[in-house]
Amino acid sequence: MPESSETRDTDLIRRLSDGDENAFLEFYRRHQGSIYRYALHMTGRQETAADVVQETFLTLIRNAGKFDEEKGAPAAFLYGIAHNHVRKLHEKERRYVALNEEMCEDEGSQWGGERQNNKGHSPNHFIDGLERAEIGELLREAVLRLPDHYREPITLCDLEGKSYSEAAALLECPVGTVRSRLNRARSILLEKLRPARMGARVLGTRLGERS
Repeated sequence: MPESSETRDTDLIRRLSDGDENAFLEFYRRHQGSIYRYALHMTGRQETAADVVQETFLTLIRNAGKFDEEKGAPAAFLYGIAHNHVRKLHEKERRYVALNEEMCEDEGSQWGGERQNNKGHSPNHFIDGLERAEIGELLREAVLRLPDHYREPITLCDLEGKSYSEAAALLECPVGTVRSRLNRARSILLEKLRPARMGARVLGTRLGERS
């Protein structure tokens, strides 16, 4: 009978706790990609995501003996470590949020001026580009601004494609909690993006009237 992924992970983490380097390398190869994507969606920065991966697996090496298979799967144990590192990063960066928001507002105003002076494209071309580029960027920023307990289910279910039950196992919470948080997170994102989409349409109408 084929060995399940979870059973294999459990065997690897046991061997890892005994100092088996080959077990660590295999476990790393199996999970490095998913931890990196999770950290990237949670932080929005490639270098920071890479740092989270490094710190997560270093912590795993030091604490592999603390894994208890009766409390959850190895993947959930690993995600818990990554979650703690991401949370610590967010706590360190909170004092910079106000400054970053001011900088983003200034850049947005400057970009707005450039848009008004751009006369080389048709209104439809401009709005198409705005829909693709600005809405996409606003979506990424909106996800990053979600509280962690909403950002994580969005990251796992909508960005990583995991099922509710898989996300619940990784987050160590009931499936109903994942569903409710995911629904709330989606509602928040829709509310944040609606003004931008409406603004793009209104701006397109006005540019069309001027042409």
